[in-house]
Amino acid sequence: MLLLLTMLLIACSGDEIVSPDEDCYLDIYVYAPDRPIVTRADVGDIAQRTTAESEVKTLQIWVFKHSDGTKVGYFGAGSGDANDVPDPTFLNETGQQVYRMKVDKTFADAPEAVDVYVVANAASYISTPITLNGNTSRAQLDQAMISETNFGTTNLVSSVPDEGLPMSAVAKQQPIYGSFPALRIGSETEMTKLQLTRAVSKLRFVLCRIDDTNSNKKLVSIDGIQLTDGATTPSTLIPEKTYLMPGTYSYTNYVSGSIDYVENNHPLTADNTVAEYYIPFVKDPLAYTYETQGAQEYEDLIDKAISGNYKAHVGDENLKELGLTYLRESDKRLTGTITYTYNENNSLTDTQATATFSMANPGDFLRNHSWIVYVYYMDSKIYTLTVTHIGMRGWNPDPMEESPTVYNW
Repeated sequence: MLLLLTMLLIACSGDEIVSPDEDCYLDIYVYAPDRPIVTRADVGDIAQRTTAESEVKTLQIWVFKHSDGTKVGYFGAGSGDANDVPDPTFLNETGQQVYRMKVDKTFADAPEAVDVYVVANAASYISTPITLNGNTSRAQLDQAMISETNFGTTNLVSSVPDEGLPMSAVAKQQPIYGSFPALRIGSETEMTKLQLTRAVSKLRFVLCRIDDTNSNKKLVSIDGIQLTDGATTPSTLIPEKTYLMPGTYSYTNYVSGSIDYVENNHPLTADNTVAEYYIPFVKDPLAYTYETQGAQEYEDLIDKAISGNYKAHVGDENLKELGLTYLRESDKRLTGTITYTYNENNSLTDTQATATFSMANPGDFLRNHSWIVYVYYMDSKIYTLTVTHIGMRGWNPDPMEESPTVYNW
């Protein structure tokens, strides 16, 4: 009888004697996308471009046993599920939050390695009612896809949806450490941190021209800007479907055709009578090209040049932003074509020419990247410069190694 009573009083840690009615909890550390994870050599925060791009509207967390996928626990903040916990307001305000998940005493008494999945803003990528809930299995999460109707090439997404941008994080085969009443994911020396990253990427074009008043070749118009691979059967190189969860970046089917950001019936011109289609001029377009500055510094320079808060030379007009688009990630090297018209020596006949642009490497448009295509007319031709920023570099747990550089958008 004494032995039975003793066994009933053992809970959570396997060593401590506590009431069998007390609960055990697993702490899960979640970080928002625009906040660098604080290391033991703190690198601090950098500014985000817009709050909407980083805002978490809903949050869902699953924990499974790594060995067999058995669910350890689940809750969804703001998801409408029965297991709701308080909304993610604090996460948005501070950039980090500890979520405490109640776990079964049998697991707490004999913890084992787990796989943790986090999804934010699930409604932003699902065209039908949300299907991710407490019954979703590990295998289903691994196979969850963002379909071609969401963040695709037909109905371009040029502003953050009301549901927010889709974000996710995964940490697999993570040890459990701690004792009653709180366990945490991680080892004795390092806690596991779930860093949310956007599951989509962003591109935009930034345009200007040099004042060509005294040039023999004057820019007449930019007639077309297309995202296309230029093949006989063209493709955007944007996959038809992409994985919601990070970790799998191999795709096979890509959306055919091209994305037209400037069309022949609405060319951009050097004529300022229609502001929507006007190409601004600056004294030296090279003053706005990327040199050696940090990613955030260059992002700030371009944003200020667009808004008019920075001018490299007196008399420069504001740079023009065009085609801001949030798209599904791609493992390909995205490319495109610019068609433009110029006039030489006041000829009665204009001449049309083309210029191309491309990313530096395949994979530069994987999730959470930002791509700027800087287009400028100078020396009688169109030039392009492409700059890619990754949204968030990985956390560096070793303070003796170089501090991580954190890029945001």
